[in-house]
Parts: sequence; C-alpha cells; structure tokens
Amino acid sequence: MAKRANRKALTSRAGRPAVRLAPARQVGAKAPAVKPRGQVGKRGDEVRKKVLQAALEYFGAFGFEGTTTRAVAERAGISHSLVLYHFQSKEQLWISMMDDAIGQYASAIKGIFDQSHGRAGEALKEFIEQFVRMSSETPQIHRIMTMASNQDTARLRWVIDKYLRDHFEAIRDLIRRGQMEGSVRDCDPARLYFHILGAGGTPFTTAMEYRALTGRDIFSEKEILRTIAFIHDIVFLDREST
Repeated sequence: MAKRANRKALTSRAGRPAVRLAPARQVGAKAPAVKPRGQVGKRGDEVRKKVLQAALEYFGAFGFEGTTTRAVAERAGISHSLVLYHFQSKEQLWISMMDDAIGQYASAIKGIFDQSHGRAGEALKEFIEQFVRMSSETPQIHRIMTMASNQDTARLRWVIDKYLRDHFEAIRDLIRRGQMEGSVRDCDPARLYFHILGAGGTPFTTAMEYRALTGRDIFSEKEILRTIAFIHDIVFLDREST
C-alpha cells in the first residue's frame, strides 16, 4: 500500500503532495531489438540526456526534497532501475544535472573572460546578454539555485567550489574594471553582481506571475531585450557606452 501511495504523489517535508509532471512519452511494451555495440553506447548517451532533462524539470519544479528518482524515471519514460544504473542516487543525479546545465553555460561565457583584456564595459554587456538569454532558456537553474542556497549543504558547497566562486570573482573583477573605466556605476561590485543575477533571472522563474500582473510574456524576444536594457540602466552610467 505504501509503494502504491508513493506512486500517486511526491510529498514534501511539510506533508504537502506535489503533483507529478506528466511522462515525456509512453514506454513501449516490447523489448528493443539487440543493437550493435556502437549503437548501444549511443543509446546510453540518449538515456542520460533524457534523464538529465527530466531531472532539470523536476528539481526545478519541486526542489531536491520534493523530487524522487522514480518520478524522474517516469518523466523520462524509462525504468527506475536504469536511472539508478546511470546515476546511482538522487544526490548524484542532482550533481550530474547541475554539472550538465551549468557546464554548458560556463562554456558559452568562457569567451567573454578570454577576451576581457579590452574594455571591461563591453565584456560586461556581453555577459549580461548571455546570462539573460540563458535564464530565459533554462529558468530552472535560477530556481534550483534559489532553493539550494537556503541551506548549507554538500551540494551547495560543491556547486560553489566548482562553478560559482570563479564565476563571481570574474564578474566582480569586470565590474571593478568597468568602474575604473568610468562606464560602470560606482557601488559595491559584489552587491551589483547579485543585482544583475536577480534582475536577469527572477522574471523567468516567476513567468506566470509576471504574465498575470503585467500581461506580458517574459519569454518573448521583446521582453528579453527589455530585460537586458533595464539591467544596462542599473549597471552603466552612460547608456550610449553600452
């Protein structure tokens, strides 16, 4: 009976049931045909990709405590045992999911820091656009980090040590250089860093509230450009320089 109940709903620590996301697809009843070794490896990569996407959606919707590996398997349309085969535990699944999502973002902005020996204001402008567009494409990352940052856990320390500390220091230094150039507002660079993240990420994580109150679709190109322009107004002293 307990197993049957667990399949019906996810339950948070507060005892509230969390609605399951619908499965991405139905799993066929027939066993797949035996494939050549190269195709088996490709199949494994496809399974991992599906699980990581389902995990991003689930952790983004329900947080770590409200997510189960069984629910992620159901969302991905694969067996629970296959999820555990690839990721071993919910903790490892969370880490792998964040490694995949933030790793792609880190690769995308690496060129900004590699070429930041020029004007810092221009590099900072490019970072702001990249961050806003990443937030619009994967708002789950900002939502997951908002939830994770409320507790001092090994997961949070891992993502800080692997990604966030270097990211923070690089953007903070860009802000300082921009202030020395006279293009960036004179204020605490660390505080401005978090203002950029908040202004560039929060509207996309609260998209339904944003639409209900403003009547606008935050994911539209027009609203994305307005968000970028608004952050420029906060960060830069002269709009013409941005």
